[in-house]
Amino acid sequence: MIEEDFNMFSKGKFPYGPYEDHVLGYWKESIQNPNKVLFMEYEGLKEDPKAYVKKLAEFVGYPFSKEEENKGIIDEIIKLCSLESLKEMEVNKSGNFYGFFENKALFRKGEVGDWTNYLSPSIVKSFDQNIQEKFKDSGFSFTHYHPLTEAPK
Repeated sequence: MIEEDFNMFSKGKFPYGPYEDHVLGYWKESIQNPNKVLFMEYEGLKEDPKAYVKKLAEFVGYPFSKEEENKGIIDEIIKLCSLESLKEMEVNKSGNFYGFFENKALFRKGEVGDWTNYLSPSIVKSFDQNIQEKFKDSGFSFTHYHPLTEAPK
């Protein structure tokens, strides 16, 4: 079942696929319109959440003051927006995502690379190869994500 869904997703026949096209589209738009599109990687957010929250606040035109930083406002926002906090919200414990799956399925561990634990090695390899192939001539490079397979030859 998941292999079929992955294949449909990879071909753009499943909601929000193919993933590579979305990433490249938003990345290109962030280069062309840096004042309108902010491109951030989840892995970077996990690595340095404070820097990313500050960057987001600056992007939307509401940078934090030194006083707000000293009061720990950024840390409070990080805690409020954490997966642990979001998992506990009633709206995320019930309902479903467009009839495809329950909302609570959207919140797993939130750990970088954990997605590989839910897919077969062949799907992981295929995903990484698709990304490398799609991105190879784009000028795009991940700052934080590192594919798990070698680039196709």
